[in-house]
Amino acid sequence: MFNYPSVSYRLSMIILVIFTVTSCKTVNVEKPAETYQYEKAELQPSLIGFSAEAKLSDIQKELNREFTGLVYEDNSLDDNGGDNVMIKAWKQGDIKLAMNDNIIIYKVPLKLWIKAGFKTKQLGITLSDYREVNGALALMFRTTITLNPDWTVSTKTEASGYEWITEPVVKVAGLNIPVKFVADLVLQSNLKTISNTIDESVKSYLDLRPYALQAWKSLNEPVSLNDEYKWWLRIKTSDFYASPLTSKNGIIRLQSSVKSVIETMVGQKPVTPSPGPLPKLQISPEMADQVVVNASVDIPFGEINSQAAKYLNGQTFTQGKRSVKVENVTIYGSNGKLVAETRLSGSLEGTIYFSGIPAFNPQDSTLYLKDFDFDLSTKNFLIKSAAWIYQGGFRNMIAKQMVWPLAADIRMIHQELNSSLKAYRLADGVTLNGQVTRLSVGDIMISSEGVKPFISAEGKIRVVFSGFGAAK
Repeated sequence: MFNYPSVSYRLSMIILVIFTVTSCKTVNVEKPAETYQYEKAELQPSLIGFSAEAKLSDIQKELNREFTGLVYEDNSLDDNGGDNVMIKAWKQGDIKLAMNDNIIIYKVPLKLWIKAGFKTKQLGITLSDYREVNGALALMFRTTITLNPDWTVSTKTEASGYEWITEPVVKVAGLNIPVKFVADLVLQSNLKTISNTIDESVKSYLDLRPYALQAWKSLNEPVSLNDEYKWWLRIKTSDFYASPLTSKNGIIRLQSSVKSVIETMVGQKPVTPSPGPLPKLQISPEMADQVVVNASVDIPFGEINSQAAKYLNGQTFTQGKRSVKVENVTIYGSNGKLVAETRLSGSLEGTIYFSGIPAFNPQDSTLYLKDFDFDLSTKNFLIKSAAWIYQGGFRNMIAKQMVWPLAADIRMIHQELNSSLKAYRLADGVTLNGQVTRLSVGDIMISSEGVKPFISAEGKIRVVFSGFGAAK
């Protein structure tokens, strides 16, 4: 005789089946180790452009001021091998300068008085005849200016000939006035004087070293970009470059640049080491003026976790008859990735882990997690014990909230840099002018404090010497 199970037994079995189907599973996975990067991101160096200008007219004024009056005098008829010539030369009118590349070209107009003739003895009688005539002569010179590695300028002045403005043509006893002899004599005797005068003028007006030294020291002082946020711009300088002096439209120009690493930082005023002595100039034919300001944004883990909690804590994911509730999400760093430690309740009890690589989305200026997926240990567990979570849309629900906006930070960096770098006074006569036009996000570092995206602000920064070439 077959005995049917009792009613109570059958009821117990039904309850057991229902409990088996609907009861939760407990997660047992390994937590990814918490590790952080301490190496510093590689910062891009830049060349900060220097521009300095001097007016050629200022050098011309100085030359005319120094070179005046009687410039040559020969009061003897018997010197120079008995040349029977006396000469006086006065500056007549202003010296006019022109410049081509690094060569100054100019004429020195002179008014001449000449006494010339002959003296001879015949039959014991001395015969002589002398006449006085006037003329006008322009002596021509060229001065080459060279910029030296020690920041000095050297000059080399050469005579390049002469031309008569008014040539004396009076004849004495059938002999012409020796005009070439006269011109050569005046030219050679004034070469040294002219050279010394223009050398001193050029060196005075193109004395670069004081300005370069002032800029060198000033650039190494941190620049305050925003007092409220204690935001600083720090420039670490290394090498100086310069192109040869040039001239255009009466303006002498020096184009140079200093190799620098430019970065921003938040906090107390950075302590900077002494810049050391002014380095030697490296002469180069072309100067770049594009710079990269290495900025960074700090996103603390407190802010990251606060946003994750705001949008994920309490969220429920349902798949058929099963569901889980997100109790808490905590994000930390592990081996160059961000890990989302996600505590669940419901049909799956315990903590699972996601991970992804922080990346920047330029379309909406957000930080997101690239290759966001279950951590390996979590993935292995879910495939075996909770495939409905692994195959479902739970991962996508979490991934959508793993996004942090950076647009406001990028706008702030752009605005503050352009505002602060507009005519920033470094020192007397030394002004920093800059503008950034394009910002991009490069390396993203994960530290124990949070996530630090590094932003490259590209643009131009120049240092202008407003006192360069001014009258001394």
